[in-house]
Amino acid sequence: MKKIAFLFAFLIVINVQAHATDDGHKRKIVIQFVASDSLSQYSLIGNIKNLKDAFPKAKIEVVFHGGGILMVVGDKTKYTKELQDYVTNKEVALVACQNTMRARKITKEMLLPFVGTVPSGVAEIVIKQDKGWAYLKGGQ
Repeated sequence: MKKIAFLFAFLIVINVQAHATDDGHKRKIVIQFVASDSLSQYSLIGNIKNLKDAFPKAKIEVVFHGGGILMVVGDKTKYTKELQDYVTNKEVALVACQNTMRARKITKEMLLPFVGTVPSGVAEIVIKQDKGWAYLKGGQ
């Protein structure tokens, strides 16, 4: 009887832990990224990993604007491989703000090839929130 009680308690703990991270709900998360410093960029990579570990089915979009756009400019970023892996394997979309691109004279060809664009970064975030996406701010 003790073995059955122990097994039952063990299964409850495992079930609770599974639900603490991913309850099967397909979350949608938009991340605003505006920081140009390497520590914030490194932190963003970690945050995406942590979100995907906790919510494997989550759809994530990172909106790069302001100084953060440098993270997706091919000759400025240190994180090409990490970003490409997330786009390829993990349902993560990366988009750059066209307003910021114009202001900084960045062309689409200068961006990493797997990065999309949106007309306005802040408008994209508002649109996503209107559609029920959770909002996170990455960087300073």
